[in-house]
Amino acid sequence: MSNAPQASVGPTLTSKLVAIGGVLVSCVYLANLGWGAVGEIPDIFPGIGNLDEVFFSGLLIVCLAKLGINVVPNLQGTKPAPPKNIDGRP
Repeated sequence: MSNAPQASVGPTLTSKLVAIGGVLVSCVYLANLGWGAVGEIPDIFPGIGNLDEVFFSGLLIVCLAKLGINVVPNLQGTKPAPPKNIDGRP
């Protein structure tokens, strides 16, 4: 066995399938099929009633980023290129 670090080749099929499942589950939940009355946390409670939507919105954004659809810029932690001067020097 080698202790050399493995090169990252991108998301595997399993992680893509999990991300697609997360997108589907969060979209179905956010479609609000129960009109806010059915769910783990009913929306009639002020403040805490919206925490489930916040969770599923975050899940949707992260799963889309895993699939390569970046809704939020710089979500995956990549550093943007440094700005260049007018003459093209860094």
